[in-house]
Amino acid sequence: MKPVLRTQTRIPADLAEWLKDKAKSESRSMNGQLVALIREAKQKEAQCA
Repeated sequence: MKPVLRTQTRIPADLAEWLKDKAKSESRSMNGQLVALIREAKQKEAQCA
């Protein structure tokens, strides 16, 4: 298993609601959705570099 860093974030309520809805539509937890979105952004950034 890969090491996992526990962290706490604060996000605006409207973004939290969007994340919750997006996660539900993708059958993921909010954490899983957040990780997927960050990984996607990281891949896009690497492609642009």
